[in-house]
Amino acid sequence: MSPNYGEGPYGFGAGAPSPDYGLDPSAPQPDPTAHLVERYYMSQFDTSTVGITIFVAGVQGDPDSNAVTVSMYDINENQVFSQLATRSAVGSYQFTFTTAQSALPGFYTVVWDFTIGAISQELQTYIQIGATNPAYDALDAGMKGIVESVWVRFADMFDSPQGGPHLQVFFQTAFSRGRLAQLLQIALNKINLTTQPAMSFGFTKGSEFPYQDWGGLLEEGLYIETIRHLIRSYVEQPMPTGVTISRMDRRDFTDRWQNVYDMENADYMNMLSDFKIQCMFLSRPRVLVSGGAYGSWGPVRLPGAAAARGVYRLGVGYF
Repeated sequence: MSPNYGEGPYGFGAGAPSPDYGLDPSAPQPDPTAHLVERYYMSQFDTSTVGITIFVAGVQGDPDSNAVTVSMYDINENQVFSQLATRSAVGSYQFTFTTAQSALPGFYTVVWDFTIGAISQELQTYIQIGATNPAYDALDAGMKGIVESVWVRFADMFDSPQGGPHLQVFFQTAFSRGRLAQLLQIALNKINLTTQPAMSFGFTKGSEFPYQDWGGLLEEGLYIETIRHLIRSYVEQPMPTGVTISRMDRRDFTDRWQNVYDMENADYMNMLSDFKIQCMFLSRPRVLVSGGAYGSWGPVRLPGAAAARGVYRLGVGYF
């Protein structure tokens, strides 16, 4: 038996596995370890579909009477709802949240009950429902997948009980997937306008960024934009004076994140350069040796080859 989270562009879908380590301050949280479970994330009032795939003797198959009951419990073990799951294929069962079922942010456990050979079986799926956010909620499944992939890069950090940046512990801040969704627009703007050719990719139909092919570039762009956000956020860390109590000095977090940014930005600029060259629709570069063509490169970045200007240097050209 294994959870079935569906599929989608860029490897994420309406029910893709989504590790999450943040705490929602608006929800009851008596269990301090609740955030340590890998959870599928969905927004408040979302109507996502989640499901399971059942294997019998190693082969995908149905339980007794094709009946699977799905129930959801909050972290106080209070039942939120219970209903029959829908059979979508042999051994595959799912249910779709209603807005009422996803109305309260918090951590939840979805329990799937069924029998195989008259023996009771149970499988659990862990859910986090986060507060609604216009920037995040407006993204399609592929773009949300990019946000999730960047979000997990900030998991397991040392200085936060939630496992993310230390900013999450301050009530003055709102570091969340919604913030990353806003930074995603900035990352896309910079891809459009950094170096030639200028582009106009967006999130609306007809102008979508080709994340199926170049999702790694946008993901890296979002990652370094998030690091920039952390650098800016730590600029105003105060220096206490006239006190003698022990404290954690985080003023140098700006410099530490700057070091990480410099390392990541070098890789990102190489990726962006390759992407821009690809979008120029140039011919393939070749090298002429003794009157014959040997090998085939690119399109790639060639030192000394001014491809955009259509000139030839050192025997290297675009034709």
